[in-house]
Amino acid sequence: MVDALSVSNLSVTNPGAPPLLDQLNFNIAPGERVGLVGQSGCGKSLTAAALCGLLRPPLAITTGTARIDGVELVGAAPHVWRQIRGRRVFQIFQSPGTALTPARSIRAQLVETARIVGANPKQAVTSALETVALDPHVADFFPYQLSGGMKQRVLIAMALILRPRILIADEPTTGLDVLTEREILAALDKMANEVGSAVLFISHDLRAVAEIASRTLVMEHGRLVEDAPISDLAASTAPSARQLAEAAQALQSTC
Repeated sequence: MVDALSVSNLSVTNPGAPPLLDQLNFNIAPGERVGLVGQSGCGKSLTAAALCGLLRPPLAITTGTARIDGVELVGAAPHVWRQIRGRRVFQIFQSPGTALTPARSIRAQLVETARIVGANPKQAVTSALETVALDPHVADFFPYQLSGGMKQRVLIAMALILRPRILIADEPTTGLDVLTEREILAALDKMANEVGSAVLFISHDLRAVAEIASRTLVMEHGRLVEDAPISDLAASTAPSARQLAEAAQALQSTC
């Protein structure tokens, strides 16, 4: 069986400086949910950008491969990326407003999404909004009229329509209150269950990751230092993995 995502010896550099991502190696099976955790600045979001073809020059992939369903992403031409983004890989950003067109209604943007995959627009929009627990009237709003949590759920609704092979969620609950965070995690869970997408859930919060994934990749200074079930991190040989597990446990015990 071909992995949904296969990354081998992937490095990203800024010319003249040490690697920002250094020889990353990991695979995600079809339908598998994996967390990518680590302290702020360790390279998590940079990993997402590299996997979605969104690196900004002068940053560049200098070694390695990354494949979705066996399709090579490294060095892919623009027309290949237009086929890959959305339908094979879909990214949910920490700031969801950056992925929505401010001057177009949510309905117009979801309808356009449905047409990309040849789905019935009315049916697809209604079903997707219902799945992510958004009122149908939200479709008539503009992005500026929605809260951060609602915008995140609109992006999840887009993913539901596009049915990507892998969903990359980059810090989707940062800055949200705990009730909204739970709504976002529930919407992600429903989306992944319905579509069968593999999920790479990126966060600095191990507690949020535990709601979505069981297996976790731990990153430190641009390198992966652990790949293990969340329950095993406390006994990891990697100090940073143990520290994350201990911090999560300490926070849990105070709630």
